[in-house]
Amino acid sequence: MPGTLMAPVARLVVVAGRAAGGGTDGADSWRRSLAPEVTVGQGPEGLAGPPGGDLPRALFTTGDRVGAVLADALRADPPPSHVLLWTGDREPEEDCATAAAGRLSCPVTVLVPRAAHAPRTAAHRWRGLTGGPFTVRFLPSDCPLPAACDAGSARLIKEELQVWPA
Repeated sequence: MPGTLMAPVARLVVVAGRAAGGGTDGADSWRRSLAPEVTVGQGPEGLAGPPGGDLPRALFTTGDRVGAVLADALRADPPPSHVLLWTGDREPEEDCATAAAGRLSCPVTVLVPRAAHAPRTAAHRWRGLTGGPFTVRFLPSDCPLPAACDAGSARLIKEELQVWPA
């Protein structure tokens, strides 16, 4: 309905490593693409959440920092409601298994670039990150994640978070 304001129903904390654009343009694209249903926080400090924030807090991270980020996420109160992991061309390393080792109970969605051959065949190895639901999603070759978020990426993220656009 035109003119209706919608309050966000989820918060996505983006903690990305070397592959992601940390600049203003990249961060703005995440905020614009996911609004109004999802608010976006950047960096590890977002895991703590804003004071009085009661929105479910999901986490987006990349494979090159996943061990440290998941360790921080496990200490967060509350822990993430969903983890979205962009793998790029990486497979899980031992620090991932040690950091999470099934201690996550939230859903985990692994986002694999369609063009990346090795991660496509190894995507199931990330399964050990959670005792909860596990999904692998293949991204189109023109997907800008993790450097930026476009309308297609936002639809996929909202779908995984079960946040339906107005």
